[in-house]
Amino acid sequence: MIYTVLLNPSLDVYFGVGEMQLGSTRTGVPSQLFPAGKGLNVAKVVRALGEEVCVTGIMPDSNRAWFEKYCESRKIVPRFFSIEGHARVNATILEEEVGQVTHISATGPKMTTRVQEDLQRFVSEVMKPGDFWVFSGSIPTGFDNDAYSKLIRQCRQAKTTTLLDTSGAALKMGVRAKPDMVKPNLTELEGYFGEKVKGIRHIALKGKKLLDTGIKYVFISLGSDGLIAIHENDCLLCSTPAVKVVDTVGCGDALVAGLVVGERRHFSFPEMCRLAVACGSSNAMHPGPGNIVLEEVWQLMEEVTVETA
Repeated sequence: MIYTVLLNPSLDVYFGVGEMQLGSTRTGVPSQLFPAGKGLNVAKVVRALGEEVCVTGIMPDSNRAWFEKYCESRKIVPRFFSIEGHARVNATILEEEVGQVTHISATGPKMTTRVQEDLQRFVSEVMKPGDFWVFSGSIPTGFDNDAYSKLIRQCRQAKTTTLLDTSGAALKMGVRAKPDMVKPNLTELEGYFGEKVKGIRHIALKGKKLLDTGIKYVFISLGSDGLIAIHENDCLLCSTPAVKVVDTVGCGDALVAGLVVGERRHFSFPEMCRLAVACGSSNAMHPGPGNIVLEEVWQLMEEVTVETA
């Protein structure tokens, strides 16, 4: 089973307008409201690719029933640890006439270390050898910076495979636990090393340093410029196909899902990367995170260029 961990669930509202005028009042604007969060975004794409997946983690009582119903409608297994309160609300404004997207991301509720400890016990009872665990997104306010690090160490003891996709102190401490895979973007990579990273060779060098810490796979996402992937003695530059971009929210999560599914299906290293980039590209072609079209993904895989970096 593939497990994705959701520590910062949210309700995302999307507004579609022709063009936004600041200070004005808009009425009759079409909107969508749906459950979200990086762990759920990854799970949606994993399931769309045909793999069984369970999303677990923290869930406020007020939103649990809705999230569970949403997961079940997507054939995703929900297994949440309940806490009091409400999920945060994020907003996205799509300006269709000018092709501009504005995102407003809210701060989640403050947690306690007691919740963190209870969550660790909760997920430890689920971990089984051979499973794949994905830890993505920021750590909730109030959690220790080593929250992911502790969970990854639990996974290592349970003999599961792990992927870490986070930033800041959570990334620095998570790397120390030696996840099997890590996927920073360029900004997160620069934050990890505390310096600007410029050029393919410099990025690859920093990625190799992460590999030297004991991590098996390092994937550095470059947005529309693609992906640098490092494994053993291989360093690949994977370029994205040309697509009409509608919404970039969740593209990194879709890329992560492609990496996970590629690994589970024993794809070769280059083909794993092709699948990941194709998933991110398909996500960019549709509004909302975690929305891909399977037929598009297989076609886009053929258009992903992979070369030695």
